[in-house]
Amino acid sequence: MGKEKDPLENWDLFNQEPESQIEQVPPAEKKQYLTVNEFLDLVNDNLAKIDCRVLGEMSDINARDRYCFFVLKESDPEVESAVVECFIGWRSYETYKHLLQDGMQVVVTGFAGIYKKSGRFRIEVTKIEPFGEGALKQAFEALKKKLEEKGYFAPEHKKTLPDIIQKIGLVTSAAGAAIKDFLKNLGQYGFQIYHVNVFVEGDYAEDSIISAIRYFNRNMPYLDVIVLIRGGGSLESLKAFNSESVADAIFDSRLPVITGIGHERDVTIADFVADRSFSTPTAVAAFIRTQREQLIQNLDLIVDAFVSSMEETFEILQQTIQSFQQDILSCFESILERYYFSIRHCAERMHSRLKMVFDSYRIIEKKFISTLNEWHLHTNNLQGSFFEMKQGLFHSFQSLLERLNNRLKIAEAKLISSNPETILSRGYSIVYDDENKLVKDASKTKPGDSIHIKLYKGKIISKVEQTYDQERGEKC
Repeated sequence: MGKEKDPLENWDLFNQEPESQIEQVPPAEKKQYLTVNEFLDLVNDNLAKIDCRVLGEMSDINARDRYCFFVLKESDPEVESAVVECFIGWRSYETYKHLLQDGMQVVVTGFAGIYKKSGRFRIEVTKIEPFGEGALKQAFEALKKKLEEKGYFAPEHKKTLPDIIQKIGLVTSAAGAAIKDFLKNLGQYGFQIYHVNVFVEGDYAEDSIISAIRYFNRNMPYLDVIVLIRGGGSLESLKAFNSESVADAIFDSRLPVITGIGHERDVTIADFVADRSFSTPTAVAAFIRTQREQLIQNLDLIVDAFVSSMEETFEILQQTIQSFQQDILSCFESILERYYFSIRHCAERMHSRLKMVFDSYRIIEKKFISTLNEWHLHTNNLQGSFFEMKQGLFHSFQSLLERLNNRLKIAEAKLISSNPETILSRGYSIVYDDENKLVKDASKTKPGDSIHIKLYKGKIISKVEQTYDQERGEKC
């Protein structure tokens, strides 16, 4: 093939053929129309770019099994009347169907478009929010009825709070007064508090609260409770706590949820669904603190009852010994008295013949009295020994606890000193061969072998250049 000719060769800007002589190439034929489908697609693509949040009053509600049509009317009486048709599909219908009420003022979020089959303009709704105090109250009552029918408020679905609350997952805003009141009234009892900072009002509040509850359930299942709190406010500011999605998150939580939202007069859907609810964040803190104080008080009562029981037992034993002592004395006195009169009666009758016997009796009598006195002294000594034994038991128990504590400290010190990491931190190292076996003898290696040296921090891989016998002082 020859060389391709340069199209700009011999080109002369000022010496060209007249325009009429240059061959004209007809432009490609441009389509002068759009089909109906193409036109509606173009319109819908442009309408979809509009941020669609519209305030109005719902009317002409036509609810079906899984979707609904309704009309949104202009709610301002001073403005010219206007309407726009709306459609809510199955993805959002179940969530917002309790809000579909004639006359309710709402803000709908979605995207505008023209439905191809009918050519009618409408808003496809993805979210419905009540607007104004009246609408919020209507929405509150409607959602409350819906969740009550689903069993969200039933006592059998409430999770039992633990007897000892130690680990707390706190869900609230870090900037609000609620967290300060809660921590101030909780007291210094060694609580472990894990806080997730969330929005408590505004467009992001629902998602942040739901995410926090799910985070604690997923990553910290060892928590005792989740505490959801915020300060008081209007129905508008408490809107996130009256949402079905937050109610679902509380109901689905495997961890017990305690709420303290608003002031005394504020009641939210979250309070109804929670396993335990209080009127304020301060009331939640007081409940947890009182539970801990009651536990400490119960322990004190148990200790007092134990000490009292021990004292009562010792007192009963002492009384029993004294009773035995009196019985023995009475028995000896009775015997002495009985035989004394008998012998004396015989002595009177046989004084002359039994003088020796009588004298012997006197001797026996003296010995008996001496023995009785010794027994009395012995019982008194036994009583004193028993008291000393009681004191000794307490001292022995205390000494045993001290010895056990010392043994635990010694064992702990031995464990620390035996820790391989502790030995390595002193400058020692451990050597392994390529098979990860411990090298204890230099003769087990040869020049060229790879060795792994474990230090306190890190690891060194090296090669053997020469080995020496430590005992003979020569090369291996």
